Amino acid sequence: MKRWSLLFVLLVLSASHIFAQGSAAGETQPSPNNAVVAVSIWVNPFDAAQSLLITTEEEAGIITYDLDGKERQVLAVAGEAGQVDVRYDVMLNGKLSTLIAVGINDAPTILFYTIDPEKRELSAVGELKTTVPHAGLCLFVSPVTNRHYVFNTGGDEGIVEQYELIDDASGAITGQLQRLFPVGGETKGCTADDELNNIYVTEGDAAIWRYNGEPEAGMERSLVDSVGGNIETELEGITLYQSKGEGYLIAPDQKANRFLVYKRDNQDFVGTFTLNAASGIDEVTEPAGVSVVSAALGDAYPNGLFVTSDDANTDPDENVNFKLVSWTTIADLIAQSSPAAAMSTPEAEQQVAEKPFIVQASVETEPVPSGVDAADDAAIWIHPIDTSLSTIIATDKTDAGGLVVHNLDGSILQQVAIGAVNNVDLRYNFLLDGSLITIVAATNRTNNSLILYRVNENTRELDNVAARDIISDVKEVYGFCLYVSPKSGLYYAFINSTETGNVEQWELFDTGKGKVDAKKVREFQVGTQTEGCVADDELGFFYIGEEDVAVWKYGAEPDAGTDRTAVDTTDEKGHLTDDVEGLTLYYASQGQGYLLASSQGSSEYAVYERAENNAYLGKFIVSESDTIDGTSGTDGIDVTNASLGTQFPSGVFVAQDDSNIKPDSNQNFKLVSWNLIAQGLGLATDTTFNPRSIGSK
Repeated sequence: MKRWSLLFVLLVLSASHIFAQGSAAGETQPSPNNAVVAVSIWVNPFDAAQSLLITTEEEAGIITYDLDGKERQVLAVAGEAGQVDVRYDVMLNGKLSTLIAVGINDAPTILFYTIDPEKRELSAVGELKTTVPHAGLCLFVSPVTNRHYVFNTGGDEGIVEQYELIDDASGAITGQLQRLFPVGGETKGCTADDELNNIYVTEGDAAIWRYNGEPEAGMERSLVDSVGGNIETELEGITLYQSKGEGYLIAPDQKANRFLVYKRDNQDFVGTFTLNAASGIDEVTEPAGVSVVSAALGDAYPNGLFVTSDDANTDPDENVNFKLVSWTTIADLIAQSSPAAAMSTPEAEQQVAEKPFIVQASVETEPVPSGVDAADDAAIWIHPIDTSLSTIIATDKTDAGGLVVHNLDGSILQQVAIGAVNNVDLRYNFLLDGSLITIVAATNRTNNSLILYRVNENTRELDNVAARDIISDVKEVYGFCLYVSPKSGLYYAFINSTETGNVEQWELFDTGKGKVDAKKVREFQVGTQTEGCVADDELGFFYIGEEDVAVWKYGAEPDAGTDRTAVDTTDEKGHLTDDVEGLTLYYASQGQGYLLASSQGSSEYAVYERAENNAYLGKFIVSESDTIDGTSGTDGIDVTNASLGTQFPSGVFVAQDDSNIKPDSNQNFKLVSWNLIAQGLGLATDTTFNPRSIGSK
């Protein structure tokens, strides 16, 4: 068995990169069948020097090795063993244990094992049947919910699946499908960042992609690198080095016999390194399976260990194997490849990303009938006598959609099929034909119009009160909100457009014949595409989201002009991730309260002071419970401070859910008690202010 070698580092300057070269410090015994696949490092909790390499070999199955490279255990599996990953502190039969996942190549199967830390032996604890054949996998622990998941990549299928792992209370692991999304070409490697909530997937001969790890996150992704960029040929494995908030993403550029390095926090390309021959250990050729840990593994690897497969093993000429490299060597290679990318010392202050507070919904509405992107916005109507009979008036933006009135238990009270209704809002105390009514207005994309309804307080249903088809001049009506002027008492509707950023302000008025009409009194241009908006009926402000840029604050009066200030932005200085979508106001007494914004790209909700300069206060997410899933990719939101009976005595927050996965169904809306949000972020709960009083004076 080959032992330790002298370490060396060379630098070779190419036309575009600095290539750093080093060598391995150790290697495993040769593969019994000359077919190594993948590796994951298990850190022994009692004696790190007694840690193991858990590897897979196509014919032999699972093989574990000591850190000196000696074979320790062989476990046969039915089929060819594929990718492997490890996570700690997984609940198995009431006890925190280590979980090891091993896929079976080209079969819809993932096997689960645990390990006895004293005997250092693996034993089976479950099996998961997937919907697509296995090509790669990674385990993931959500930093939001602490739930455990396994991602299965489907090879030629170009599909990735996410399963929640469940302990069936007998010590066996089962899985429930939570998300399935296409990547494109052949999917291979996978690695998860449990702290930063990122999943990285290699698309064989094309790219490295980053996805959000939460099952509600949908299919949105960011490109890390691609063939034609810094990737020369083909990718398979990928691994993540994590230490004190910093680290690196490392991927073997297989045919180029080198490793690509990216910064963990922003995925900026750092450089490359190769592992050459030295002191009886040959160079690494066509690396594929990789793993790395930052833990000190005894005297041999005091700063961590990097392990890679070697597809040749030529010194001496034997079957393929795995090479072990001290992290000290890798760190030196990275520092010399890109000095600016070297990690700070452990004593350096780390910038920790803000973590949102977690709340859960207690009610969800019935799903929309269409399986496409249909549900969009909602407005809360407060019953004048019995607030437990209040309703949620929601939109369905399909051509066969319209307005849908929900009870507070989520059931449907009324459906008004009038076309592709996008955004909706309401105001109380509009004087129509001598009576004060609740006016409900919305944008209808089917005929580019403003639609107008009233709430029948006896039936709680909607009645049409539009005097005519009120056609907007914008390219395509999109976002919408209402405003009652504290100066004049007049009612206004704000309409904005897709793509153009154009905004129209219309004055609503009684025709004298029991109908409502409108006239345009103001136009201005925000910039790029807008949608979400809300107006403050006491303080006289109009807020609008420019989806890729910012939340802007304008004057809401028709003569306010175009002066504006940015409340928050989507750039590195802001707290929002594009798109900026729904906006809403929580009213409290004496001009207090909060502005809330849907940060669609991060599936979070940002909270700001309503008064003065709209100081940022924090953010929250709606996470899954045992019976109701969380929200993701939210469009419209609404909130009220009003006590809505025993179900929501402190008010309620309503959010559209783009991906309704528990159970798997069409889009809908989730209802969250305001008290949960207030307690988590240290916000006020004020049920004394009456939202129905606006416009009554």
